[in-house]
Amino acid sequence: MQTVKPFPQMRKFIAILFFLAFFVSVQRGFCADADYKQVIISTNGDAVRVRLPLTDVTGKVRVKENSPNGFGLAIAPSKTSLGKKHYLEWQIGYDIPNTNSPSVVSEIRFTRNGETKYGHELSKIIFEAVRLGLLSTNDLAREIEALKKIPAAEFEESQPIQIEAETNGAAGGFQRAIQRLPQFTKTTPHGWVQIQLKQKQHAVGYQAMVYVCLPMNEVLTMDGSPRKTVPARSKETVYYDFNRDNAAFLLDIIHAFGLASQQHNEDARNILGKILETAH
Repeated sequence: MQTVKPFPQMRKFIAILFFLAFFVSVQRGFCADADYKQVIISTNGDAVRVRLPLTDVTGKVRVKENSPNGFGLAIAPSKTSLGKKHYLEWQIGYDIPNTNSPSVVSEIRFTRNGETKYGHELSKIIFEAVRLGLLSTNDLAREIEALKKIPAAEFEESQPIQIEAETNGAAGGFQRAIQRLPQFTKTTPHGWVQIQLKQKQHAVGYQAMVYVCLPMNEVLTMDGSPRKTVPARSKETVYYDFNRDNAAFLLDIIHAFGLASQQHNEDARNILGKILETAH
């Protein structure tokens, strides 16, 4: 019996179909992965709810274990039973150069160095907290005045970096030196906020970064119940609610940006001013 071979045009058509199917599959996986990594802010009754990725170890949210030095120890969340001694370290932001994110607030718009910025993440949380009555316009007005009074010498980016060189040589003729970077931390009953100095990725010098640290026993599952002490599932997300009990924590986060640098201070005052404008 003779086997009938498909025409060259048919083989080419089949190959194109396979390629398109593969491309669509990859795109769906990429979009799902990108969506999982996003920090999503929404409202849930009388609370502002933040969705955070739990296993994106190279992103803005990482799971750490408490350590005596306050910097925390990075861990593998999928291989660790996450409990009271662990926390989420969230490198929180407040602006974005476009409106593509679901956590953007288009009403908050300002210009920095000739570039238009829109409110994002923290800005949206504060915006929704005022709308829900968790924070008052008086709270924001008082914070603006407090940020204005911070002297330049107190900004973390103004703090000196200390280098200590030991006189005794190390093995092989190397000399041992220790670099000490300042870190500001404020602890509250609901979490803590840190300002850390990090080397700039695309420029010379250091920049102050603000991190919100949320204890694992404070985070929730999708239905609002406390998360169990178990390892993280693949692409698992968790939630944190800002409500009337911990709304003051938001003012501490804003103040952290005000202490971080002159630029952050100006941006924070701009954002709070824009929120006040929309609230009237």
